[in-house]
Amino acid sequence: MIEDDISAVLQIEHQSFISPWSERTFCEGISGKYPHAHFLVGKHQGNPISYINFMVVDGDCHITNLAVSPDFRRLGVAKYMLAKSLDQMKILGGRKVFLEVRASNIAAQKLYREFGFRINNIRKKYYSDNGEDAYILWIRDIQEISLKYARKKSQG
Repeated sequence: MIEDDISAVLQIEHQSFISPWSERTFCEGISGKYPHAHFLVGKHQGNPISYINFMVVDGDCHITNLAVSPDFRRLGVAKYMLAKSLDQMKILGGRKVFLEVRASNIAAQKLYREFGFRINNIRKKYYSDNGEDAYILWIRDIQEISLKYARKKSQG
């Protein structure tokens, strides 16, 4: 992600989440101020249509955000972004990967399960907007899994 992507990313963010991140959060994230933070953007015809953010610290990886523009949902874009980010985490020496997902977000849970994520715990009343629980999903060691299956499934 570069500064020129921020406007489109913010639009996707606001279309995707009840409590969207601020412009400042994205700008600080890509500034280099936090070397453990990584922001990737997927583009179509040069325009951002998706993004994923993750952190890698001492082998622990935390996926903080994944979103796709409404016009490009259900086309495999999220699968592609997740596969690319997991590849990048492996390169960066990542081992354990975790994320939080709303208990009601069945589509996202299904996507993450395709990649080997499993429920590790529940954060009760995690989301401040409505008090919804979050499932903590994780992969114990991405160095030991193959992402080829998930990639093939997203292409077919």
